[in-house]
Amino acid sequence: MSQRPVALVAGVGDGLGGAVARRFARAGHLAVLVARKEDKLRRIAAEISAEGGEAVARPTDLRVDEQVRALFDDVAALGRLDVAVFNAGAQHRQPFLEIDPDMFEKVWRLGCRAGFVVGQAAARQMVEHGRGTIIFTGATSAVRGGAEFTAFAAGKAGLRSIAQSMARSLGPRGIHVCHVIVDGAIDMPAIHERFPDLVASLPEGGMLDPDAIAETYHALHRQDRSAWTLEIDVRPWCESF
Repeated sequence: MSQRPVALVAGVGDGLGGAVARRFARAGHLAVLVARKEDKLRRIAAEISAEGGEAVARPTDLRVDEQVRALFDDVAALGRLDVAVFNAGAQHRQPFLEIDPDMFEKVWRLGCRAGFVVGQAAARQMVEHGRGTIIFTGATSAVRGGAEFTAFAAGKAGLRSIAQSMARSLGPRGIHVCHVIVDGAIDMPAIHERFPDLVASLPEGGMLDPDAIAETYHALHRQDRSAWTLEIDVRPWCESF
């Protein structure tokens, strides 16, 4: 097996996931881009290659265990898994009395269960080498359930608990597990398209720059094990909290 360092990013698009993949590719990692839409992954992989990095697209439905197992078998053949980032989006907003139980479970399967499956698969490879970093993208809903965010909050709170348990279990085995609370809107095309009024209302620098968040992710990976961070929050200067 090749020993080149691999950074797997589960949940790659034109926002945070793509920025994280680019950052680790610039640092010399082979970036494995994971999401369901193959066309978008291949475009981002080509952009990373044009910038001098290495990236491969691996279309995967993270809710399907067989596909996740195949993904990590492929990763093991590509190199040594050094970083795994779970960034899959499961944002869902709906009044509590209108939430269908099947929708609640669908949000939980992607936002929480898939995080457990990906985290476990990543950890199994990393413990063989005695090192590695696993980062989970969280949200404010992980610590405070909003009125219309019941399903999303349940998934994010569960994901946060998974990260805490993993950190305590895997830290002594050389694996650094982190949970990042992203508090605020990320500056990406989807936000501009879906919430133009919100974007217009914000001052300059009022949204999180995905490249700036990616720098935080890379810094977490670079931390000395004598001073590991379990949880960190990032938010714009103007965000109330």
